[in-house]
Amino acid sequence: MRIIDAHVHIDKVGGEDVLRMAMGGIEAAIVPTPHLMYGLYSSETLIELWEKTLDYLVKYILSLGINCFATMSVPFYGLTAEGFDECLKKLPDYLKEERVVGIGEIGLDTGNEGEIKIFKTHLNVAKEYDLPVIVHTPTPREPQTPAVTRQIIDVIKEENFPMERVILDHSGKNTLDLRLNSGAVTGLSICYDKLTAEEAAEIVINNPAKRDSITLGSELGYGGNGHLSIPKVAWALRMAGLEIKEIEEVTWDNPKRFFNLPIS
Repeated sequence: MRIIDAHVHIDKVGGEDVLRMAMGGIEAAIVPTPHLMYGLYSSETLIELWEKTLDYLVKYILSLGINCFATMSVPFYGLTAEGFDECLKKLPDYLKEERVVGIGEIGLDTGNEGEIKIFKTHLNVAKEYDLPVIVHTPTPREPQTPAVTRQIIDVIKEENFPMERVILDHSGKNTLDLRLNSGAVTGLSICYDKLTAEEAAEIVINNPAKRDSITLGSELGYGGNGHLSIPKVAWALRMAGLEIKEIEEVTWDNPKRFFNLPIS
């Protein structure tokens, strides 16, 4: 069956694991700019990451058999206000690149005033350039997650950004109904601090009416053999009796349509 990993920080995945992803059936991947970038000290550091992503990483992953695309954003932690503004001015140049298919990851962690301002700024850039967004939400185990997830949905509505062009990523059981009923795409992150493959499969099985608005992402790519986490979900769904076309709605059709990927 065909699989797209809709959210993977593949720059943190070793070459051998990228090969395992390809051999496990991953045909395409979306690589977002992280919301929290370690070692981010200046605007130059972020621009170097963008350049590395497009000039090296995407091409390297392509050479290993995975059709690689990126989403770009300015992390909402690590830069001064001046550094954020400087990167924001340069962001449109990168949004025009052929392999850039969206903005992200953006969003909120604690919901403070600074995060909200940056979030709104990104949403307006996405509207201007007619791009979908990957929205970071706190991990399921964090106590503020239900309240901040509601806050994220409220901000998106306040900014009149089309909800159907939003992936609410990092879904957990404690906010699942809120996400599934928001009008956004529900992003299931299958990695060590979010969902297991079996939990993700259970969500897909139990929500047949919402399968047209669910995507799967391995997130970090390494936690708990994360480079194979999406194939594990596909296998669990197959073992549960779903037909391949039903599984591919989640693993292939939805992310391909959401990001308007030029793949066949």
